Amino acid sequence: MKRECCKRIEYRRYLNRTSGLLRVSEEAYQKSSGTDADVAGMYVLWPVLFAFLCHVLERARATGCFRLYFLARDGWLMKKMAEKICGIEKIQMECRYLYASRYAWRIPEHHLIGQKCLERICRGGMDVSFARLMERAGLTEEEGHRIAALIHLPQSYISPLSWKEIQELRQPLSECREFMELVSRRSREQYEAAVSYLEQEALLEPVPFAVVDSGWIGTMQESLQNLLDSMGWKGKVQGFYFGLYNLPEGAEEKNYDAFYFAPPSGARKKAHFSNCLFECIFSAPHGMTQGYTCRQNMEPVLGKPEQINVNKTKVQERLLEIWLDVLEKNWHPNLWKEARTLDIRPLLESFMSRPSKEEVRWYGGYLFSDELTGEGRQPLALPLTKMELLKQQLPFRLWFMLGPGRHGIKESGWLEGSIRLYGGSLHTLYRAGAVFYKYLLYLRMQHRFRAGRKAA
Repeated sequence: MKRECCKRIEYRRYLNRTSGLLRVSEEAYQKSSGTDADVAGMYVLWPVLFAFLCHVLERARATGCFRLYFLARDGWLMKKMAEKICGIEKIQMECRYLYASRYAWRIPEHHLIGQKCLERICRGGMDVSFARLMERAGLTEEEGHRIAALIHLPQSYISPLSWKEIQELRQPLSECREFMELVSRRSREQYEAAVSYLEQEALLEPVPFAVVDSGWIGTMQESLQNLLDSMGWKGKVQGFYFGLYNLPEGAEEKNYDAFYFAPPSGARKKAHFSNCLFECIFSAPHGMTQGYTCRQNMEPVLGKPEQINVNKTKVQERLLEIWLDVLEKNWHPNLWKEARTLDIRPLLESFMSRPSKEEVRWYGGYLFSDELTGEGRQPLALPLTKMELLKQQLPFRLWFMLGPGRHGIKESGWLEGSIRLYGGSLHTLYRAGAVFYKYLLYLRMQHRFRAGRKAA
């Protein structure tokens, strides 16, 4: 029996207690073409997304929201499903798609928050160099090299930096007058276009609204709040998220609704979850929003998407349409109740943390970048050698994070996928070590979050 068939049996077992959703998934799978993407899509992704969006719609109505803004690009498929549910259930909710990105909102926000912008610029990531930090600040390569000379950068302009080295750059950058002036100038240049787009999309109208996104650390909502505040808006932005690892400093938890996991808890869920994989799957067929420009109306400036990602997104859209058609055909009020009781943890753990080779070959083929600018794309399940996989274990990780430089460590967007394809007979051992590291990391994050909240 093929492993893909074994995975289908496993997913069906997890869905067995929600018989209505299992019936929808079974019928939708029979109507699909039976590719490697179909099993995970029909039995995991769409039931999980359905549970999330039922939660969002329920919470939005309870808090008096009449409009939901689904943030690009993760909100593309979310909006399609939300509209279908609203249509079936006759829910009076306006669903809109907002072209946005961390880059498109952070650059115009920088001059509003002053030195705090360095918290955004000097963050860790998969492959962070000083060049990447300058891109996050909105500087050109020539300007970046000039700043490197002014602060006497001890490393190469393009060499990978450890988390410790990134943090050590914050003070010299904050004290570099030319750098801060360039950041502020670039920010002001982008500001008017950004706020004009937000005004055009009716965010200043007296209609209670909320944003919907995948989540992770909540800085998109913080940036939106700062931009709207600067426009004279007096409200508080409400956000609904699939999961949140952390919140911006000073953020009120009541304004950040997390579905699957939240900052103070859920370490096991986080350890077996891949946010990079989630972003790739629930993405749009268009490129990243790089800014805004005025033609007849304010329009987003979009980067060029990778064709392989566009092709995979179109497959995902087709599978979603099949699942939604079957959902509508088989609709019953019990499905709404099942959305509340669906245990999504074993589904996501099996798919994301214990994938089959067939699943990794399909989903790991997305090109991914965790950079603000979208640069440096690489396969989501990056090919890694046995030595590179060994370096992902806890002792080496701690050394690479705190020591001088990365020493050749290669980061994979979906490490469990890389381990499954390239770990050979030791893949179970490699995976256990990787999950253990993530579990300890998230326990530490949770402890620091709770301690910070108590101190406040």
